[in-house]
Amino acid sequence: MILLNVFAVVLPCVLASRTRGSSGTLVDFTDPKVQGHLDALVRMAQSCVIKVRATPKDVRAYFTNSSPVSRSGQCFATCMLEQSDIINHGKVNRDLLVHLAGLVNGKNSRVVRKLNSVSRLCLDSISGMTDRCQLASTYNDCLNENMIEFAFPLDIAEEAVRKMPFHLIQPNLPQEMKHPNY
Repeated sequence: MILLNVFAVVLPCVLASRTRGSSGTLVDFTDPKVQGHLDALVRMAQSCVIKVRATPKDVRAYFTNSSPVSRSGQCFATCMLEQSDIINHGKVNRDLLVHLAGLVNGKNSRVVRKLNSVSRLCLDSISGMTDRCQLASTYNDCLNENMIEFAFPLDIAEEAVRKMPFHLIQPNLPQEMKHPNY
């Protein structure tokens, strides 16, 4: 990642705090610290939308912890995880994922303890996969399925989707810009 912000961890579940928000999740989205992480996450997503030509459905699926519905949705998840260095050269850096979650939530927080065990389980779900987009998407799906209590509320997810530069994706972009390395 650490392209944008060391705290801008890709996965919505990592932004959880110890208080229960109005949406029923364990996330306090009014916390300025969490807001800063969300802003960085949105900037990463904007870049990934352009790189993989993600659709609004792709981005919505990502931010609502749903499985991608298309190849571009899988590659969008890949781009997000790779920009965060959570996945690098097809390998998951589980230690970095847990470390970044600890920076936001505290090393001994509930989210970090759960993420530590769930992330190990999710490594099994990608064993033997070689396709980058499938690997990252499957890993992300596994984390989301097992950490649903830390998900973005729908209104926050929709706001993130509204901030995406879909208007910049033109059908006449040069081929190398359409799917660079995805």
